[in-house]
Amino acid sequence: MYGADTDLRVRAKSPNILYGVWHRYMIYDVYNFRDRDGAIMVSSSRDGDKIASVLNNLGFHTPRGSSTRGGNDALEELVEYVKKGHAAGLTPDGPTGPPYRSKMGIIMLAARTGSPLLPHSMDAHPSWEFNSWDRTILPMPFSRIVVLYDREPIYVPRDLKEQEYEELRQRFEERMNVLAFQARFYLKNRLKGIDPRDIDVPSNYMDYLPTKKAKH
Repeated sequence: MYGADTDLRVRAKSPNILYGVWHRYMIYDVYNFRDRDGAIMVSSSRDGDKIASVLNNLGFHTPRGSSTRGGNDALEELVEYVKKGHAAGLTPDGPTGPPYRSKMGIIMLAARTGSPLLPHSMDAHPSWEFNSWDRTILPMPFSRIVVLYDREPIYVPRDLKEQEYEELRQRFEERMNVLAFQARFYLKNRLKGIDPRDIDVPSNYMDYLPTKKAKH
């Protein structure tokens, strides 16, 4: 785990921290953040019932809602929970993608709550990879796992202009993708003894992030 000192430092000052991670890594990430009394918004669908049950057993608070049912109420519940000093985790490219593209919601949540937004990523090798829109991974037993926290959180002021929020969204998205590339490169090349966040990132680094294979 790299950047845990940043995580601890930010949480000590602002326990209502927001964590962003791509949907692809959510299975291990939920386990990684268990028993922290954090919050994750879950769909109000029947499948959401099962997911919420698992998350509740892992110690998460789960406001229920989606874009089609109860979303506004769930968002308000999440905002109030975070304002009381709790952390929250979001998959900003979920629930249906496109992968590695952040929606604006996490930026606006940071603005409304005043929470620091800490991008992070992880990867595991070897791992099972599902044929889903985001290529969700599940670490295999005894796999090598790396978790990267960004070196500094992003702070989102209130009452910015629309373009300024968009610039912060792009900055957040870029940081998330850089960390995803560095974590993957570190494991695929069996590197040791270095901080993965020091790995040079090529201009075409997005080409190295897995996407769903097209049907022919």
